[in-house]
Amino acid sequence: MSEPCDLTASDAIRAIRRSELSAGELLDSLLERIQTLEPSVAAWETLDESGARRAAHRFDARRDENAVLPFGGIPIGVKDIYDVRGFPTGCGFGPWAGREAKEDATTVARLRTAGAILLGKTVTTQFAFADPPKTTNPWNPARTPGGSSSGSAAAVAARMVPLALGSQTAGSILRPAAYCGVLGLKPSYGLISRRGIFPLSWSLDHPGPIARSVEDLALVLGILAGPDPSDPTTASARPRDYLAAARTPIEPPTVGVIVDFFDAADVPVRERVGAAVDTLTRAGARRIDLRLQTPLKTVAAAQQVIMQVEAAEIHAQLHAEQPEAYGPRMRSLVELGQLVPSQLYLRAQRIRRQFRREMAGSLGEAACLLTPTVSNLAPDRATTGDRTFQAPWSLIGWPALSMPAGFVEGLPTGLQIVTGPGREERLLAIAAWIERVLAE
Repeated sequence: MSEPCDLTASDAIRAIRRSELSAGELLDSLLERIQTLEPSVAAWETLDESGARRAAHRFDARRDENAVLPFGGIPIGVKDIYDVRGFPTGCGFGPWAGREAKEDATTVARLRTAGAILLGKTVTTQFAFADPPKTTNPWNPARTPGGSSSGSAAAVAARMVPLALGSQTAGSILRPAAYCGVLGLKPSYGLISRRGIFPLSWSLDHPGPIARSVEDLALVLGILAGPDPSDPTTASARPRDYLAAARTPIEPPTVGVIVDFFDAADVPVRERVGAAVDTLTRAGARRIDLRLQTPLKTVAAAQQVIMQVEAAEIHAQLHAEQPEAYGPRMRSLVELGQLVPSQLYLRAQRIRRQFRREMAGSLGEAACLLTPTVSNLAPDRATTGDRTFQAPWSLIGWPALSMPAGFVEGLPTGLQIVTGPGREERLLAIAAWIERVLAE
């Protein structure tokens, strides 16, 4: 018999509304799981067991009234670059370990209003970049969980929490989701407010959720999406009925398979993800093979240059004051960014515009694009993995979703699904269809 910790957020909500489960029982099951696995996984930076218990008790005391809340009674984890009132926002930076937030990030406030219970802060790599975290991969403790949303992906995969918030500047939602065998959603740039989230790169940062079902991603996106007057990048963001899109059956879609990604993937990943795509075509999907005009390495290099320059500006003062507190990779990012000539930054921006136009043309008659999420299986913990396959979609701000595509050598692989900007409804509908087909 499954335990409450095994439920997805959506299944737990249904059980609570049917009075088959209480918020307190769900929390107890998750806390028991954390007690068992956290010593080896190390997914949490801060846990608020007492605060979460009080919140669950308040919810259960008025269950009939609270059951109408869209995320009522469900514990969540929040990456430790998000501000959560009363919690430290450490960003993986030693001198900030006690830096307590005075108010919630917009995302956190929206989830609280929707009835979510804040269980704690999950581990991030330092300032959401590439220095390896203390977190391990739940499938193999010698392997990385990916980064920078390391704790969020590991906690969801280990069933310590049904859903957690992450962020992506290059590949920090999609890659950890793939390495840990869960689902991650990087929405369109500006769809979710970034107020109260410490930045790495202004024009590349994307907040987003990590979960264990497409339905959960759709549910939480409906809560998080939409304009925020305090974040001008959300000015044109208009939320849709993502949950209805994920729940409505569709006909098998036409999928554009970007062959360059498969060619660049390690053989075990290429074969496993290729087999998943074959399963989709047997289920009725029409496949169109596509080739990139702009080399994948060029696109990834443009993303890296832009990230370096913007991170160098964001960190200029702090790095000047405390360079010794920076991890080697983060310090290198900032210091190299300070040396990038303006013409190289402008060249990277031209590549960005060029690639965006190219991808808009590539979609054509295809409803989505498909690639492996990551080129390799989760490597050892000396690295957070390869961001080459995820970085293009951060660069151009397009929505992308990673879902499990099966295991190789006991480690998960991921299938990446991409659509055009603002087309999250289509993305989630297709992902839900793929989820059903691969589960059969």
